[in-house]
Amino acid sequence: MSTLHRKRVAVPLLAAAALACVAPCAADDGSAKFADAPNFADVKAVCTRCHTADAFLTTPRSWQRWNDVFHQMMEHGATGTDAQLAGVTEFFLSNLTLVNVNTSPADEIEWVLGASPEVRDFIVARRESRKFTSLADLCSVPGIDRDRLRHLGGRILF
Repeated sequence: MSTLHRKRVAVPLLAAAALACVAPCAADDGSAKFADAPNFADVKAVCTRCHTADAFLTTPRSWQRWNDVFHQMMEHGATGTDAQLAGVTEFFLSNLTLVNVNTSPADEIEWVLGASPEVRDFIVARRESRKFTSLADLCSVPGIDRDRLRHLGGRILF
């Protein structure tokens, strides 16, 4: 391939790459599952300026790891209003955060499980004397939302 031909190919590729970095979230990026989820509009507005949503929607992480990712993204120029950033936080906690009911902080258990303060406190007290070992074990907690637990599935760790 001649140098001139390589330049003719490289320039459009670079332009396409630059455009992809600012293009909005593509329709087939895995976001259909979350299209009606509360705060997803905030996520799309803040988090898909430089990549598609599939870069994060398929990878649940611990809350600490998400905070690391948020910090990195802000260092790379991610911005949003206070309301958008609060929406992003709520979306990630509700939809993409892993929680270990035996070790995670109480506030993470409350957020991720959608638990009341009473249920959260029961879980924290119970794990001090006897660790949770399964979803069925966690479902035995009085007042816990069993449907929510089934929905969370693999995002609950023991």
